[in-house]
Amino acid sequence: MPTATDVAPSATAKKSVTATRPFRAGVQTVDEGPYDHEFTLKSGTQSLSPQYEVPATGFLNCINVLVEATVTGQSVNDVAFNEDGPFNVFDSIQFTDVGNQPIIGPMTGYDLMLLNKFGGYLFQDDPKASPIYSAITGTGSTAGSFTFLLRLPIELVPRDALGTLQNLSQSTPFKVKGALAALDTIYSTAPSVAPVVRIRMAPESYWVPQTADLNGNPLAQKPPGNNTTQFWNVTDYTVASGTVTQSLTASTGFPLRNLIFVLRGADGLRSTGETDWPDPFTVKAESNMTVDRIKLVWQDQIAKWYDYDGPVGDTKRAKDNGVYVIPYCRDFYPKPGWETRRGYFPTSDGMRFDIKGKIGGAGLHKINVLTNYVAPGPGVTLASITA
Repeated sequence: MPTATDVAPSATAKKSVTATRPFRAGVQTVDEGPYDHEFTLKSGTQSLSPQYEVPATGFLNCINVLVEATVTGQSVNDVAFNEDGPFNVFDSIQFTDVGNQPIIGPMTGYDLMLLNKFGGYLFQDDPKASPIYSAITGTGSTAGSFTFLLRLPIELVPRDALGTLQNLSQSTPFKVKGALAALDTIYSTAPSVAPVVRIRMAPESYWVPQTADLNGNPLAQKPPGNNTTQFWNVTDYTVASGTVTQSLTASTGFPLRNLIFVLRGADGLRSTGETDWPDPFTVKAESNMTVDRIKLVWQDQIAKWYDYDGPVGDTKRAKDNGVYVIPYCRDFYPKPGWETRRGYFPTSDGMRFDIKGKIGGAGLHKINVLTNYVAPGPGVTLASITA
C-alpha cells in the first residue's frame, strides 16, 4: 500500500503564491532638483520669489531647507537677535499640495523649527544642536550672520514610508511658498550692513520601485495607506491673564499625532510666557480629563522624552521658553517618532477639546497651538495603517 509520500499531487492543487514585498524593500532615497536663490534682507517683508516648485521625484518624503545669511563689513552695531531669531527669517513658510492647499503651514520659521525639534522625525531633532548651526552676535565684521537647516517633513515613519506622497507630475507640482521677515523682526539690534540670505531647498524622495526585485519577488508599487497625509497647522488664541478655558476648535476632526503649545506674554515674549505658564495645565476631551500636569513634571518629561538635558531656555538641547508639547507618537521608538500609530489621539469634527489653566502676569497673552494630525488616504482607516 502506498505511503502518503508516494501519492502524486492533485492536478488541481494550488500553487504557492509569492507575497508582494513591502514598498520600503524596493526603494532607496534620492536627492535632486535643488532650489538656490539669494535675497538681501530689508526693512520690510518680501516674498520668497520665485517660489519653489518641487520637481517630480518619485515619492516625496521631506524637503531640506538650508539658510545661510552672510554679513560682511559690519562694524558699527552690537548685533543681537530677537527671541525667535534667526529662524524667524521666514515671516511665513508653507508647503502646498498639487491643488495648492496647505499641508504644512502657513507658519513662521520659528514654528517650523519647533516642529523639527519636537515633531518626532529624526534621532537628533534639535536644529541648534547641528554642527552647521551658527548665529553670530556682537560688534565684529560678520555679526548678524547665521546658518541653519530645517526640514519640511512629509513622511511619517521611515520604517515603512507611511505618509510619503506620490510626486510624479511636472504640470501640477508641490510648492514651497513664503515670505522673508523684516530686519527688526529677526534682530533686536540689526547689523549695519544688511545680510545677503542664500536659501537652498532640496527634496528627499524614494524612487519609483521596479515591479520585482532581483529574485523575481513582486514589489509593492505604493507605500502603505497610499495618500495618507500628515498636516501641520498653527492657530493663535488671545487670552487674558487669570483662569482661562480655551476650546481648540482647529485641532479636531482627525487622529492627533502632536500638539505643541507656545505661550507669549503681553509683551509678546516667550520668556514671559514661561514665567506665566499655568501650573497645572489641563486638557479635556469631551468629559475626559486627559492631562492635568504640573509644570515641573512636564519639563522633566520633555527632557526625558527627547533627551534634552539643558536647562529651560532657548539654548541647544533644551526646552524652549514658553513651549510645551504633547507627543502622541511615543508608542514604539524610545523617542517620539517612528511610531506604530497606536498612540494617536482620536478626535471627531465638533468634539469638545479644551485646555484650561491659570495664566500668570497681566494683560492679554497669546497661545499659539501647532497641531499635527494624520488624514488617512481614500479607503484607508487608522486601523489599517496601525503597525
